[in-house]
Amino acid sequence: MVKNVGPTDRYIRFMVGISFLLNIIILKPGILGSVLLLLIGGILLFTSFAGTCRLYTLLKINTCPAAPAPPEKSAPAGH
Repeated sequence: MVKNVGPTDRYIRFMVGISFLLNIIILKPGILGSVLLLLIGGILLFTSFAGTCRLYTLLKINTCPAAPAPPEKSAPAGH
């Protein structure tokens, strides 16, 4: 898959994913809340490590820095 999550976005996803997982311990939300927090936190952590997000693909969003364009070859001088 093509990477579409940039480094800043990956860092933010990692930190938010960890916070969702820590809230399971801190808030003790019950079974449904724990599963929901675990699912959202796990998805955020996975996308931060993988560097790709399916939702970004559907919405055609790309936060990766643009790669420099390859230099163009000049036409040979001559006749």
